[in-house]
Amino acid sequence: MSEENSSGLENETKDAATLSELFDKAFELFNNINKTDEPTNSPKIQSDVKRTMNMLQEATKLVSIVDMFSSNESFEEVATENIKYFLLPAFLGTLTTKICNTDDRMHNVNVAEIYFVDFLKRVKAYGLTDIQVPEIKSEHGQETASGKVRTNAELITDMVNRRNTKLQRYKEQKELESRLETLQKNLSNPNIDDEVKRDYFVTMIKLYVNLTIEELSSLAAEKPILEHMKRMGKSETMSGHVSHKHQPSPPKLQPIIITRNEVQKKVYGAGYPSLPVLTVEEFFDKRVKDGDWPNPAEQHQANTKYLQDMVNNQGKDDEQEDIRKENAIEEDDPETLKQLRAMDEYKDTHRRGWGNRANRS
Repeated sequence: MSEENSSGLENETKDAATLSELFDKAFELFNNINKTDEPTNSPKIQSDVKRTMNMLQEATKLVSIVDMFSSNESFEEVATENIKYFLLPAFLGTLTTKICNTDDRMHNVNVAEIYFVDFLKRVKAYGLTDIQVPEIKSEHGQETASGKVRTNAELITDMVNRRNTKLQRYKEQKELESRLETLQKNLSNPNIDDEVKRDYFVTMIKLYVNLTIEELSSLAAEKPILEHMKRMGKSETMSGHVSHKHQPSPPKLQPIIITRNEVQKKVYGAGYPSLPVLTVEEFFDKRVKDGDWPNPAEQHQANTKYLQDMVNNQGKDDEQEDIRKENAIEEDDPETLKQLRAMDEYKDTHRRGWGNRANRS
């Protein structure tokens, strides 16, 4: 193996380890958020939600960069250690619904819906579910063959109604949770079979398919209420003629799905025209612009300046050391004189160039 190929393999292994560790840490935080008894709107939980979402978005970016999932492959071809990344949009959608203290709840509902639909579309493409996933094109609804405009809420409600009854889904969910708990206990076995690990992640995905359907149903029911509240708020403002000072609104949340370029975004990006789904490049540029990540050019300049300062400081240190030695000699410092005499004696008994002469003629 050439040195270049060996280096590339090491980098890929390192990236995979970093991605796996990032996902596992985010998954742990995600579970803690779901299990906590603290109110969702508490500052701590909201901070944990934001932190976990940032980690999951970063994991999504890494999955997209390595182009882990392909529409041309079957589920059997997906490596066992990569199956867990199917859950990224499901986790992000769940956390999006937990964001509180926002002036535009409808926007977050739309973002969560995009994540959930993306998750369902991907697992269906790999044959892990047979549900009918709605194609959501705009916030104002879709036009059917008969010409009637159907809202997103109607589309999602139809999807839920086409599934089994709620009681059957509940029974299936309990069975999946029980099976997942049993499989999870086996994961601690160091000699665990690869098929057991695969079964564990597949069971988790199927469980989140059910949970996602319930979440979409809840969001569909919430939307008309939010629209009514928005209309009432506008009416009260117009009737009261109250003029408020314009406050700049904070940047809105944008969905980050597993897609590397514009072509893939059109396939999996179930987004609204007014609510863009970000590709990896757009996500990276946004993080740099927001100041979350360093600008590559500025980082390079900072690294160069640091190296120059380090070299200059090293030169100054050497110069100061020479001055200290000269002063010590002039003042007849006993320790310095002892070291110099020892060095002279060493040079007398060890001629230059002798060294280790093994294997020399």
